[in-house]
Amino acid sequence: MKLLLRSGFRRTVVRDHFTCVNAVMFRRVWRGTNETVLAYSESEALAYRVAEGDANPSDPFVVDPDLTEWQCGGEFLDVAGQLLELPAAPGHSTFDRNSGG
Repeated sequence: MKLLLRSGFRRTVVRDHFTCVNAVMFRRVWRGTNETVLAYSESEALAYRVAEGDANPSDPFVVDPDLTEWQCGGEFLDVAGQLLELPAAPGHSTFDRNSGG
């Protein structure tokens, strides 16, 4: 979780009204994309990347598969790690203003 926070993700607790469960959501807008990790528990999480304009921040639990650039489910550490290892979205510079290069 600390690595996500250091990487620019913001943490919030959200409620999935469809399944009536709470999840910890980590979300960041990065290089034209919206990247989200929904952690239900240590063993159950969902991570996805969509174009920034295709994100629906009012309901992070619903992701249109036709708009998803990348998606993975599984253990929290696995899916968060895979998301952090993704390269920048095509067409976006690898320059990161926050890190200086």
